[in-house]
Amino acid sequence: MRILRDISKRLLGFKLLRRFTSVLILVLADALALGLGGVAWVAGGRSDPAIGLAPLLLAAWITVFAAFRLYDRAPVRRSPGGLIGAAFCWAGLVTIGATIYPESGLGLGEIASAAVLGLLCSGALRFLYERAIGRIYRRGFGQTPVLLLGDDEGRTRLRRMMEHAPGAYVLAGEVDLGSGGAEEYLTSVREVLDRTQARGVVLVGAEGLPDEELLELVHSVRLRGVPLRVVPGAFALMRGRTILSEGMGLPLLEVHYPGLDNTQRTLKRVLDVTVSVGGLVLLSPFFLAVAIAVRFDSPGPVLFRQKRVGADEKVFVCYMFRSMQRDAEVRQAALEDLNEAKGPAFKIKDDPRVTRVGRFLRRWSIDESPQLVNVLKGEMSLVGPRPLPVRDFLGMEESHKRRLGAVPGMTGYWQTSGRSDLSFEEMVRLDLYYIENWSLSFDLKIILKTLGAVLRREGAY
Repeated sequence: MRILRDISKRLLGFKLLRRFTSVLILVLADALALGLGGVAWVAGGRSDPAIGLAPLLLAAWITVFAAFRLYDRAPVRRSPGGLIGAAFCWAGLVTIGATIYPESGLGLGEIASAAVLGLLCSGALRFLYERAIGRIYRRGFGQTPVLLLGDDEGRTRLRRMMEHAPGAYVLAGEVDLGSGGAEEYLTSVREVLDRTQARGVVLVGAEGLPDEELLELVHSVRLRGVPLRVVPGAFALMRGRTILSEGMGLPLLEVHYPGLDNTQRTLKRVLDVTVSVGGLVLLSPFFLAVAIAVRFDSPGPVLFRQKRVGADEKVFVCYMFRSMQRDAEVRQAALEDLNEAKGPAFKIKDDPRVTRVGRFLRRWSIDESPQLVNVLKGEMSLVGPRPLPVRDFLGMEESHKRRLGAVPGMTGYWQTSGRSDLSFEEMVRLDLYYIENWSLSFDLKIILKTLGAVLRREGAY
């Protein structure tokens, strides 16, 4: 029973699945409501033309409800006025249609009775649905863990409201913005998000933050794909459009990211998923052969798992075919004096830790192909700044960390411009240029140039 409960919680944790299920249930409820409202037609011995129009009438009913945003999020769809308006708008449209097409046999009284009965049934079914959703939330299912940001007073007020109005949100953690500088609380925000896996951030007291700090926070949260909502002040409520959150008991302004989450970025993610899935399926026999070669060449695991730093300093496990001896990371400290790379990166052209098979894999960049799994998981993209090991990240200067302002990639602009032959400063400069000038066509161009660089084996060792 406990296993089933855990599985249910995980399934309800997927936002898109919850959203789809909610819309489907409401559509079926509204369809049933109209069906109950039209029972009088059948009981009254309606003619075949009227009954034959049932699919068209039902489609119009659902369409009008959708136009009135009755399948939107809870604060919007719970509007009684919207429900009443949708029912009478449908009645008006059907009346106009019956006037144009008198052969339907639909009279004004029948249309009005169907609309009223459908309205009452739909309202009752929706009321039962919302009550059921409330019970589900109170049992801890499907709730969205959120992180509260702000000073002590603001966070205390929010916490009390969440306790008095239990709903879709559950407190996952808090970060105090009242003390310390921007870098300190941004580090705390990242650490708490990583530790709690919170899927939402609520900020109180945004008007007290300097513009640069607020923009940095917005950018940081955006890179993690976490929605940010702000508790507005009085003036913001008077001049801005708010999104009312009944789940937290107070109005919230949802922060969108204009110009950043546009169609091209959606297409970029679609490209990532399509290529990663296709690549993993088509290359699976080749991966098996590589795995066998790695395993028989030297003792140790087939895959090398290394912690790397991605977008917004988020640490993730990067997958690669093992190209070095099993104790390579332990031996690195003894090889620091042989480092040929300038800056925090570590590179040795003739690294003694590389195996025979590993040298071949590196020469053709085959060792990095398992990163398709990271791309599929959303931790990496096909194109972006290369993710660096934690050791290299700790040696970076603050100016270098600007390259973490994009999702890391399997390949990047610097790979097409010299790869390992470039200095660390040149790599950072190219990464920043890519971030500032990103476009989907730029990505496609880099992918094509990367294939050429791999075939020519430029700068790979």
